[in-house]
Amino acid sequence: MEIWNSRSLDNNQRFAAAIIAGLLAALVFGLAYGVVYRYLRVVMSVLYILIGYGIGTVIRKVGRGVHTRFAVVGAVMTLLAIFIGDVSAGTGIGGFFTCLTHPALLASVFRSWLAGLLSTNINSLLGLLMRAAGIYFGWQQSVIF
Repeated sequence: MEIWNSRSLDNNQRFAAAIIAGLLAALVFGLAYGVVYRYLRVVMSVLYILIGYGIGTVIRKVGRGVHTRFAVVGAVMTLLAIFIGDVSAGTGIGGFFTCLTHPALLASVFRSWLAGLLSTNINSLLGLLMRAAGIYFGWQQSVIF
């Protein structure tokens, strides 16, 4: 039972646990955002900040790390959750998992996602700003200070 006691894990084991917990949290938060957007059809960009805060908190609680690599994991997992949320909002949960099984389709979806993010209207610029704020919160909340 020593393996389940997180206080007895060394730094590398806690980092691996933080990556696994971050992946699971990114999948859960991303799919939850996709479902909320798909059924309500209301863009709530403030949820990106909540996604970053939630993922950062999960990584901080599980990993209990003080190194920069925990913060990088928090930022990357938040970006992954935002991508999962945006794709599942557009294609549905089944469409997201279909994209995972077809690499060419995933590349096409990724290109169109980037094109949508980098368009020059004010709404996509504000959405990009909120996504960046969510990634910052994921970065900030992942490390114990």
